[in-house]
Amino acid sequence: MQRLLTLQERLSNPRISELESAQRAVFEDFVKNSKLPANSIGLSVSVGDGIWDYLAFKSCKNIKKLFASDIIDCPVNYKDIALLQTLGVWEFHKVTKETVLPFASSFFDLVYHQDVIEHVENPVLFLSEQYRVMKKGGVLILGTPNLFRPANILKLMIGRLTFPVKLGTKEVIGDYIHVQEFYDQQLLLLLKEVGFVNIEIKYIYFGMYFLNLNFNTYPSSDFGKKMCHFIMCKCEK
Repeated sequence: MQRLLTLQERLSNPRISELESAQRAVFEDFVKNSKLPANSIGLSVSVGDGIWDYLAFKSCKNIKKLFASDIIDCPVNYKDIALLQTLGVWEFHKVTKETVLPFASSFFDLVYHQDVIEHVENPVLFLSEQYRVMKKGGVLILGTPNLFRPANILKLMIGRLTFPVKLGTKEVIGDYIHVQEFYDQQLLLLLKEVGFVNIEIKYIYFGMYFLNLNFNTYPSSDFGKKMCHFIMCKCEK
């Protein structure tokens, strides 16, 4: 069973992959350019080890407090919690899977999640609840693997691209299952259906990640975008 890395282990690792480095950079850029008001409150959906909370705090001094949530007991190491609390107010909330969030409407200035929506059975409810708890003008940032990445194309060619798919098992969170995956136009339509506007999409890592072969970290061609490994979106309520 694979152990979930701590936040401090990930932050201190000098050999992070090109993909993860690019994901962090795009996320930080999105947060920095979101023009969040002073004393902003954010919601971290499926907090994991807390890496995105750390980057959010470091990227924008206007973020005063983060509510971290997950469907399991707090997965963040106690030392990592102490680190996060040196950057701002950080508070964990356990939530129920695929249901109404336990937060008031129009409460958050920022909501974000990475590698989460592909694990969700009802993405419309998932995003609609985030829309509900966001303030008017609030920002949502989400990232997810691209359905059309090269590894999936190869699986499709040999008849092995099926969902849901179990990718492994991790300590604390258990089985790691992709219920479904998305490509850019699906995400665009889904976000519009929920009500989000000013949708911006970034395409990350065109290459064969499983072979550590990267042709373009931030592809600009239509082909590179369609075949990229990871998609990250920023939009507003």
